[in-house]
Amino acid sequence: TRTPHPLPSQGKDTVKDKVMEGLLKPAGNDCTNASFSMKQRNDLLLGVGVTGICSALCCINALAMVVYLRLYKLFVYRLAMYQVMGSLLQASAMASVLLLWDFDSKRLYYQVSCKFSAFILQFGMWVKLMFTIQLTFHLFCYVVFFKNFKHLEKLYLALSVAFPLLMAGIPFIGDYYRIAGAWCYISSWEGDCATTKLKTGIIEQFVLYYGPATFLLALNVLAIFIMIV
Repeated sequence: TRTPHPLPSQGKDTVKDKVMEGLLKPAGNDCTNASFSMKQRNDLLLGVGVTGICSALCCINALAMVVYLRLYKLFVYRLAMYQVMGSLLQASAMASVLLLWDFDSKRLYYQVSCKFSAFILQFGMWVKLMFTIQLTFHLFCYVVFFKNFKHLEKLYLALSVAFPLLMAGIPFIGDYYRIAGAWCYISSWEGDCATTKLKTGIIEQFVLYYGPATFLLALNVLAIFIMIV
């Protein structure tokens, strides 16, 4: 008995299936249970990266206006300027995710780019948060207690760099800066396939950012409320 040849439509379907299989294969690994495709990952990176670039341009424009109007001569404006600089750093961290386009964990370039992007993101978020808290602290003391702590400016700057460096440097111990979804951060999963929970990574996420950030932002909101009332 002769074996029938596949119909042309069957051949096309086979090619289409292979193409779709390639599109859905996650970048840089052999996982078959990825939650999103390489194209979806790149779309997310593009959205975050472009948003970061636009935010960075806005921050640069704001800093240029501060310099042009010479507002930096007043301490309170310098605090606001430092906060904008923190926002610029955080925006640059968001833009850095574009380095992870078509991520492949087996290539050295992506390994280095992943750790750099994750470090800048963690560092930038903490710098922005520190300057926000310090600005609120200064205004709170000035409005409520009539105390001007402008002489603490150098301490503000030192704390806003040293503490974020500490919080952003700890994940290097144990190599926890890895791919975490579409971009890189402190990973809560073991390996690229995200099949095993990484408990230490989850703990570091909450201890090194989410927990302290939530507490400090709550104090920040409380201080603003007291000043308004």
